[in-house]
Amino acid sequence: MEGSPDRDPAHPRARSRRGHLVLRVTPEDALERVRSALGDLAVEPKLNFGAVDLTCTRENLVEVATKLRDNDELSCRFFSFLSGVDRTGFTVGEGDDAATGELEVLIHLYSPVHVISVTLHVPVPVEDANCPSITSVFSGAIWHERETWEMFGIAFQGHPNLVHLYLPEDFEGTPLRKSFRLPSRMTKPWPGAKDPEEAAAGGGR
Repeated sequence: MEGSPDRDPAHPRARSRRGHLVLRVTPEDALERVRSALGDLAVEPKLNFGAVDLTCTRENLVEVATKLRDNDELSCRFFSFLSGVDRTGFTVGEGDDAATGELEVLIHLYSPVHVISVTLHVPVPVEDANCPSITSVFSGAIWHERETWEMFGIAFQGHPNLVHLYLPEDFEGTPLRKSFRLPSRMTKPWPGAKDPEEAAAGGGR
């Protein structure tokens, strides 16, 4: 459209970054573009502090991530992060739609071309904690999925090397789940609190 930032380089919202044209769109425009590109694949897309916030099922995750990356009206080619959230213990929704919170995969993507931020929420049941890997779409997610797997116990199907990133191989449990119990600390005597005669006689510290 003539006079819009995504068509007119002279538009005040169009600017250059290291020789590349940045075609900035408004948050409202970004939301409409996401709705148009994803259709029913996006559940309740909305704006949240200027970013597009949406939910999708894990079955549709790879398709949604691919569309967000490849659609020229979005071009969300920059993978920012992927992490997990434990929403168990919380009630989601109201009335007849109320449900117990689940685990969630949280993904943030960004478009350097259109200056669009998209936050993607993917519910994951606690009793079936697995989710398709998006490493085929964003290779930068490899380490993020490994961390989320070992900290939240969400297994990413199709990940090329789902092994521990921080924890030892024999570690048991998922430290960032609410159900994980921290071991009690052992109280140790202060090493300097020794009887003078014992210390003089060679008593160990």
